Amino acid sequence: MKNTITQIETFIDEALSLYDLPGIAVSVKVGGKGPERLCGLNVKRAAGVKDVETKEPLKEADIFHMASVSKLFTSTGILKLCRSGRLKLQDRLADLLPYVAIDDERMGEIRILHMLTHTSGMADVEDYRWDAPRTDEKALKDYALSSEVRDSHMLWSPEEMRFRYSNMAYELLGLIISEISGLTYEDYMKKEILEPLGMENSTFLTFERAGGSLGLSELSKAGMAMPHTKDREKHIVLEEHYPYNREHGPSSTLTSNIFDLEKWADAHLRHAIFTPEFYDEIWNRYTVVPNNGEGMGLGWFMREQGGCRIYGHEGTDDGFRASFWICPQLDAHVSVASNISRGAVKKINKKLFDILIRSV
Repeated sequence: MKNTITQIETFIDEALSLYDLPGIAVSVKVGGKGPERLCGLNVKRAAGVKDVETKEPLKEADIFHMASVSKLFTSTGILKLCRSGRLKLQDRLADLLPYVAIDDERMGEIRILHMLTHTSGMADVEDYRWDAPRTDEKALKDYALSSEVRDSHMLWSPEEMRFRYSNMAYELLGLIISEISGLTYEDYMKKEILEPLGMENSTFLTFERAGGSLGLSELSKAGMAMPHTKDREKHIVLEEHYPYNREHGPSSTLTSNIFDLEKWADAHLRHAIFTPEFYDEIWNRYTVVPNNGEGMGLGWFMREQGGCRIYGHEGTDDGFRASFWICPQLDAHVSVASNISRGAVKKINKKLFDILIRSV
């Protein structure tokens, strides 16, 4: 195991310069049900800086914007409501949110199943408005009633089960959670998922971390990695805005760190949220992603690597990339977060799984 740990740590340090990243935080863990040679492996490592201007070193506990990794939590919230009998996968969007309209008669065919698996045919969000974020409780419902949703057109019938990634669908899933539970989306996530799992470093309400501010300086003081991009000369610079808008909480606004993502991974690997039989349904391949051949389950992507099936999600927004994947076969998880747009975190995640698989 010592050699595997050395390989992992060496690669993390090399990845910083190899992929030109300001900072990177990584968690790699193999549980007690994993291969004997890897049982107990647990690596946490941070490299680089959390802010290129201050040069403050990135720490393992620093908080990252997790972008679309948020969708795993939204899908879990929906599925918890399904397991309790308050929702069904075949429930129609039009029945659950009768005040929401889409300029397409095929809207009546959209069911929760389609929204979870990105087969609804719905459009995607065009502008997250990070420069004009809303933080009030009405933001999500107002987005559902906005012209972006109302005037959007569907690409095809949901019954075709064709993949088309839609953040818009996940915003509406979040609103369904709120309507059915009687709580705000964020309060439901906190009560039903974050608190029970002890994810004390995680929230969907980023602005609360700095006393209501979304200013970069204030968020940095609250222990958050800063968002970066590259300018025309390919120099790494700070993004102008932190990527937060309560209109897009269900698709995008989880902020967390690698310690809490380990708790999230363990909960699924231990079947602490759903029964093993229900995970078979969640991780069923409902459709195929055209550009890379990955499968799509109930909120989870899946891929084959080295004879292992791996489940997870990528996240990308202005200033951040995140990559979260678990492998029940190895009883393992790998989480990678970086504080720059378009950082190669999926490549890094795959390489780390390669190291694990080759070590078995």
